[in-house]
Amino acid sequence: MIVVGAANQIAADSIATNMRQEDLNEIQAMGVPDPHEALRNGMVHSKPECYTASVKGVPIAMFGVVPFDDDPKFGSIWLLGTDRIKTEVPISFLKKSRKVLPTLIEPYEMVCNVVDKRNEVHIKWIKWLGFSFIRETICGPENRPFYEFARLN
Repeated sequence: MIVVGAANQIAADSIATNMRQEDLNEIQAMGVPDPHEALRNGMVHSKPECYTASVKGVPIAMFGVVPFDDDPKFGSIWLLGTDRIKTEVPISFLKKSRKVLPTLIEPYEMVCNVVDKRNEVHIKWIKWLGFSFIRETICGPENRPFYEFARLN
Protein backbone atom coordinates (compact mmCIF):
# COMPACT_ATOMS: atom_id res chain seq x y z
CA MET A 1 0.00 0.00 0.00
CA ILE A 2 1.28 3.45 -0.94
CA VAL A 3 1.13 6.19 1.68
CA VAL A 4 1.42 9.86 0.68
CA GLY A 5 2.64 12.41 3.20
CA ALA A 6 4.66 15.57 3.57
CA ALA A 7 8.15 15.45 2.11
CA ASN A 8 11.23 15.73 4.31
CA GLN A 9 14.99 15.68 3.85
CA ILE A 10 15.35 12.03 4.94
CA ALA A 11 12.92 10.95 2.19
CA ALA A 12 14.67 13.20 -0.33
CA ASP A 13 18.06 11.67 0.48
CA SER A 14 16.67 8.15 0.15
CA ILE A 15 15.05 8.87 -3.23
CA ALA A 16 18.11 10.75 -4.52
CA THR A 17 20.36 7.81 -3.65
CA ASN A 18 18.03 5.32 -5.38
CA MET A 19 16.63 7.45 -8.22
CA ARG A 20 15.51 5.79 -11.46
CA GLN A 21 18.16 6.09 -14.15
CA GLU A 22 15.61 7.68 -16.50
CA ASP A 23 14.88 10.40 -13.93
CA LEU A 24 18.61 10.98 -13.40
CA ASN A 25 19.08 11.29 -17.15
CA GLU A 26 16.22 13.79 -17.32
CA ILE A 27 17.43 16.12 -14.57
CA GLN A 28 20.99 15.96 -15.92
CA ALA A 29 19.74 16.84 -19.40
CA MET A 30 18.09 19.90 -17.82
CA GLY A 31 21.38 20.94 -16.23
CA VAL A 32 20.91 19.63 -12.67
CA PRO A 33 23.54 16.91 -12.24
CA ASP A 34 22.85 16.27 -8.54
CA PRO A 35 19.61 14.44 -7.63
CA HIS A 36 19.86 15.77 -4.05
CA GLU A 37 19.80 19.31 -5.45
CA ALA A 38 16.84 18.56 -7.72
CA LEU A 39 14.78 17.19 -4.82
CA ARG A 40 15.86 19.95 -2.45
CA ASN A 41 14.72 22.56 -5.02
CA GLY A 42 11.40 20.76 -5.42
CA MET A 43 10.85 20.61 -1.66
CA VAL A 44 11.63 24.28 -1.15
CA HIS A 45 9.59 25.66 -4.05
CA SER A 46 6.53 23.37 -4.32
CA LYS A 47 3.26 24.95 -3.19
CA PRO A 48 1.15 24.35 -1.28
CA GLU A 49 3.33 21.40 -0.26
CA CYS A 50 5.84 18.84 -1.51
CA TYR A 51 4.82 15.20 -1.03
CA THR A 52 6.49 11.83 -0.63
CA ALA A 53 4.98 8.49 -1.65
CA SER A 54 6.20 5.58 0.48
CA VAL A 55 5.72 1.81 0.58
CA LYS A 56 6.19 0.11 3.95
CA GLY A 57 7.95 3.23 5.19
CA VAL A 58 10.39 3.37 2.27
CA PRO A 59 10.18 6.52 0.11
CA ILE A 60 9.63 5.69 -3.58
CA ALA A 61 8.79 9.10 -5.10
CA MET A 62 8.65 12.81 -4.35
CA PHE A 63 6.40 15.25 -6.19
CA GLY A 64 4.82 18.66 -6.16
CA VAL A 65 3.92 21.76 -8.16
CA VAL A 66 6.15 24.82 -8.32
CA PRO A 67 4.20 28.03 -9.06
CA PHE A 68 5.44 30.25 -11.86
CA ASP A 69 7.16 33.38 -10.55
CA ASP A 70 5.33 35.67 -12.96
CA ASP A 71 1.86 34.13 -12.53
CA PRO A 72 1.15 31.85 -9.54
CA LYS A 73 -2.08 30.58 -11.14
CA PHE A 74 0.17 28.38 -13.28
CA GLY A 75 2.54 25.74 -11.98
CA SER A 76 5.24 23.33 -13.04
CA ILE A 77 4.27 19.82 -11.93
CA TRP A 78 7.07 17.34 -11.25
CA LEU A 79 7.85 13.89 -9.89
CA LEU A 80 11.12 12.06 -9.28
CA GLY A 81 11.20 8.48 -8.09
CA THR A 82 12.89 5.15 -7.64
CA ASP A 83 12.56 1.94 -9.66
CA ARG A 84 10.15 0.60 -7.03
CA ILE A 85 7.42 2.66 -8.74
CA LYS A 86 7.45 0.31 -11.70
CA THR A 87 8.93 -2.90 -10.26
CA GLU A 88 6.98 -3.35 -7.02
CA VAL A 89 3.83 -1.22 -7.04
CA PRO A 90 3.01 -0.13 -10.59
CA ILE A 91 -0.78 -0.55 -10.38
CA SER A 92 -1.01 0.92 -6.88
CA PHE A 93 1.16 3.84 -7.99
CA LEU A 94 -1.09 4.54 -10.96
CA LYS A 95 -4.24 4.42 -8.84
CA LYS A 96 -2.77 6.58 -6.06
CA SER A 97 -1.45 9.11 -8.62
CA ARG A 98 -4.86 9.55 -10.16
CA LYS A 99 -6.43 9.94 -6.71
CA VAL A 100 -3.87 12.53 -5.47
CA LEU A 101 -3.69 14.60 -8.68
CA PRO A 102 -6.84 16.74 -8.08
CA THR A 103 -5.55 17.85 -4.66
CA LEU A 104 -2.10 18.55 -6.08
CA ILE A 105 -3.33 20.79 -8.89
CA GLU A 106 -6.32 22.37 -7.07
CA PRO A 107 -4.68 25.80 -6.46
CA TYR A 108 -3.73 26.20 -10.13
CA GLU A 109 -5.60 27.03 -13.31
CA MET A 110 -3.07 25.05 -15.32
CA VAL A 111 -0.07 22.85 -14.59
CA CYS A 112 2.57 21.96 -17.13
CA ASN A 113 6.17 20.87 -17.57
CA VAL A 114 8.46 19.04 -19.95
CA VAL A 115 9.46 15.37 -19.98
CA ASP A 116 12.57 13.87 -21.54
CA LYS A 117 11.61 12.06 -24.73
CA ARG A 118 13.69 9.07 -23.52
CA ASN A 119 11.64 8.72 -20.30
CA GLU A 120 9.03 6.33 -21.71
CA VAL A 121 7.57 5.27 -18.35
CA HIS A 122 6.84 8.87 -17.38
CA ILE A 123 5.39 9.66 -20.80
CA LYS A 124 2.90 6.79 -20.47
CA TRP A 125 2.09 7.81 -16.90
CA ILE A 126 1.56 11.48 -17.87
CA LYS A 127 -0.81 10.43 -20.66
CA TRP A 128 -2.68 8.11 -18.28
CA LEU A 129 -3.19 11.03 -15.87
CA GLY A 130 -4.93 12.98 -18.63
CA PHE A 131 -2.31 15.53 -19.59
CA SER A 132 -2.11 16.83 -23.16
CA PHE A 133 1.15 16.80 -25.04
CA ILE A 134 1.72 20.11 -26.78
CA ARG A 135 4.90 19.81 -28.80
CA GLU A 136 8.41 18.48 -28.94
CA THR A 137 11.07 20.98 -27.96
CA ILE A 138 14.80 21.07 -27.28
CA CYS A 139 15.79 21.72 -23.66
CA GLY A 140 18.78 22.08 -21.38
CA PRO A 141 22.51 22.31 -21.92
CA GLU A 142 22.53 18.88 -23.58
CA ASN A 143 20.02 20.10 -26.23
CA ARG A 144 17.90 16.99 -25.81
CA PRO A 145 14.39 16.50 -27.16
CA PHE A 146 11.63 16.90 -24.57
CA TYR A 147 7.85 16.93 -24.80
CA GLU A 148 5.88 19.83 -23.35
CA PHE A 149 2.70 18.74 -21.58
CA ALA A 150 -0.11 20.53 -19.74
CA ARG A 151 -3.45 20.09 -18.02
CA LEU A 152 -6.14 22.63 -17.29
CA ASN A 153 -7.78 22.46 -13.91
